[in-house]
Amino acid sequence: MAVRTACALLLIGLSLADIDVIPPREECAKTGVNCVNQKCCQTTGYECYEVTPGEARCMKSCTPGVDGTCYKNAPAMVPSHQSDVTYSKNTLFCWEFYTADTGSTKKSYELDILKTQLFLGVSIFGCEEYRVYSDVEENLDGDVGKVKTIKVVEKDAQHPFHFAKRKRVGKWVNSNMFIQAWRNIKEEGAWSKWDWTVKVDIDAVFLPMRLRQYLGQKEVTDNGIYLETCKYVNFGFFGSCAVVSHNAAATYMANLDDCEATLNYMSADDKDTGNQPWGEDLFQQRCMDLHGVDKVAGYDVNTDASCAAWRPEGEKKNRKWLPDCSLTKTPAMHHFKTPKLYFDCLKATQR
Repeated sequence: MAVRTACALLLIGLSLADIDVIPPREECAKTGVNCVNQKCCQTTGYECYEVTPGEARCMKSCTPGVDGTCYKNAPAMVPSHQSDVTYSKNTLFCWEFYTADTGSTKKSYELDILKTQLFLGVSIFGCEEYRVYSDVEENLDGDVGKVKTIKVVEKDAQHPFHFAKRKRVGKWVNSNMFIQAWRNIKEEGAWSKWDWTVKVDIDAVFLPMRLRQYLGQKEVTDNGIYLETCKYVNFGFFGSCAVVSHNAAATYMANLDDCEATLNYMSADDKDTGNQPWGEDLFQQRCMDLHGVDKVAGYDVNTDASCAAWRPEGEKKNRKWLPDCSLTKTPAMHHFKTPKLYFDCLKATQR
């Protein structure tokens, strides 16, 4: 019995590893100041490198002898393990949100794309379990009526869905709609059977098999992790493909009320966010940071045209740039806003 127990402990020990966890932005140093104490950087994708003994700077990269000594001044590694929710460790609960009232007069093709995704069994419909939430109830399978969107309703008058519009695109800020979707997810409980919860934008070409392969090798912490996906910005948890581990999802949903009360997300006076209310992804990131979920770099999860770091040189200011889907190997690619663009990209991934 003692030998058997010792062997079990040895196996557990071998399954543990240490991973890099990025502290919340508020705990890190600004670019241009000495980061020797904080050992992390506020700008995503930057790392704290020693330039001379006792002095370190936040940089994208460091060349020894040119930029300094270049010793990486990083936070302590955190013990981790693979997800133990299921045997395979990479199962997915996936969901999308279809917005009928976008607030914009520009034509949206999301419903057409969504219905075709369902018909083909692609995107979230290739996950172990899926849901589609919306501000309306809509049949997704025609007259059959077996697959419908789940309509969310406003929490109360203090948390309206249509409280502000985004400056650049003129669409409604979506935070309160998505917070209510998360409440529905929590109440139903289907997410809890799976290792990871993944929210995907409808116009993101998402390949669940690629993500399973990626997550099958991913370690998680006891606090749960979320994957930050965009470099060189203030907050890099982009909602087009938002991946959180089981414990991270649990913590986020358990603290929705506290985060609504604590975070000033409906205000337009936050310089770090362009002086406009927060979208759903920023609210989720700040809430998870507030409640101790660990942040891990996942910059190879989503090739997102909304993230300038992904755009090639000469295209950094071109928000209409699209990745070449026949060459791109990330689990998600964003954004493909018409059925032709979307399904041409999907087809190209099979070449």
